[in-house]
Parts: sequence; structure tokens; C-alpha cells
Amino acid sequence: MKNLRALLSLSLLLPLAACSAGEEDSAAPSAVTTTVVHSADAPAGDDAADDVASGAAPGASGTAPAPASSTIPPLPEGACATSQLSAEITNEQGAAGSRLVDIVLTNTSDEECTLTGFPGVSAVTGNDGTQVGPAALRETGTEAATVTLAPGAQARAGLKITNVGLLDAAACQPQDADGLRIYPPENTDSLYVAVPGLQACAGEVDILSVQPITQLSP
Repeated sequence: MKNLRALLSLSLLLPLAACSAGEEDSAAPSAVTTTVVHSADAPAGDDAADDVASGAAPGASGTAPAPASSTIPPLPEGACATSQLSAEITNEQGAAGSRLVDIVLTNTSDEECTLTGFPGVSAVTGNDGTQVGPAALRETGTEAATVTLAPGAQARAGLKITNVGLLDAAACQPQDADGLRIYPPENTDSLYVAVPGLQACAGEVDILSVQPITQLSP
């Protein structure tokens, strides 16, 4: 009878011991804490998350965008390039309220070339530096024609320069200029000619007008 009671007491104690052991195990802290970051947790488009997942350093991959490029159209076949020409101002004449001069372009190369249309002309300061006022207007009363320049041959374009002293000073904003910047037709490179005593308008007042290029007789 005593043995039966001992067995019953033992059978009741075993489940309690098992429960107690389970509670102690669940309360014990883990030795290592690991945090898992999923790419879905990162904001959409976050390249850093993709770099970490792939093993790459953030920002180490990718191609920089190509810089914007501007395309300069090629010269028409046979047209004179600025590098083939020299420029000078000649034949100055006085007129009512203005100066009339000739822009003379000379073919200094060993090859024949052509000029068609109007040169671009503007007053500049700082020895071919900053443009002063608007570029020359085109006098379209004369039709432009193609001029063929053999090596050493010359062409001219008439230029009218208004006397700024006759203009409204507030609108003109008179400023001394050092010379003229001249763009041969179809070119984006220019030639510079010093013009002593030249005055221009820093304001938006037109003082220059240019004629089309014509052949200059030898």
C-alpha cells in the first residue's frame, strides 16, 4: 500500500517538473540577436537596398549620364572657314550721323572657297571680349549672291555705324568699344578687328547695319 502511494505521488510530480523546466527555458534570453532587412522594407527605387543584397557597396555601381552635347552643323561644301580668312576695316567715310566702312575679307589659304550672304558683326570691349549692344542688322535691300574667292582674293561687306552721340543717352547707354567681332557667313568662329574711337550702345539700341558680301575688284 505504501509502495502504491509513492508511485502515485511520483506520477503527479513529474508533469509539474516538466512544466517548470519549460517555463525556465522560454524565459532565458537568446545569445545572438539578428536583424533581417528585406528589400521590400526599403522605399521603392532605393538602390542601396539592392546593392547590399547583391554584395556591392552602395553607390558603387551605375553609369553616369552622358553630358548633353550641342551639334554644330558642318560648313556647306566649299564654303570659306574662318581659319581661311583675315579681316580688316577700310574705306571709311563720313555720312550724316554715321560712319560708313568696308569689312574686307581676304582668302589667306591655298584653296578656293566661297562666301554667301551676310557676315555677323558686333561691337566688343576688352579686346575681343564682351559684346556691347545688339549685333548688326542686315540690310536686305541688296540680294545676297555667292562670291568665289581664289587664294589671295577679297570680298567686302559695307557696314554703317551710327554716331551714338546723336542718340538718347538713357536708352543708348554709351560705352567705349575696342573693335568689331566678325563672323564670316555660315561660321561660328569669329575674326576680330580693332577700331580706334569706336563707341557703342550697351542698351538695346541698334547702331550697326551690314550689307551682303560682294566681290571686291582687284
